[in-house]
Amino acid sequence: MERIILRDLVGDKLEEDFLEFDFTEIQLVLSKLKIEDPIDLSHAEMLQQQALRGADIVSEYLGKIVKTTGYLETKVNSTKNRISLEYQATDGSRTTSEMKKCAGESSPEVEKIQIELSKAKGSKVLLEKKYDILIRSHHHYKDIAGGLRKGMINCITNVSEKCPEGY
Repeated sequence: MERIILRDLVGDKLEEDFLEFDFTEIQLVLSKLKIEDPIDLSHAEMLQQQALRGADIVSEYLGKIVKTTGYLETKVNSTKNRISLEYQATDGSRTTSEMKKCAGESSPEVEKIQIELSKAKGSKVLLEKKYDILIRSHHHYKDIAGGLRKGMINCITNVSEKCPEGY
């Protein structure tokens, strides 16, 4: 079996191209879960497994987006500090700390990184919501499967009662 290390899952780049995460399989799972109702035990278990598979994919993306968000937050702060330290008043007058702070916060370079950080944070929220939906769906189908299993056991143990059709 091929050795898989955490770096293979989380990635070793500081900033992931999170807007390129492939959501095809996740959306396929979500669309199936939206329209399908379990008709028997094996179908409920299959839907349960599909929801868990989707959650597994999303959890890998969540790890990458958390890493990227942390990196971008650090990059915003360090860029802001660097620009503030390097700022000199253009008219040759005395440069105040307030002027330096303002230069760091209003820099186009900082703004560009903050926009990317906002995209990452928005993507993280979306991933968390998708993950939550998938985990809740998994538990929903698990409960249904448990109820169907219990019904089958009751049917087998109580021979005097007429079993529902299909068992």
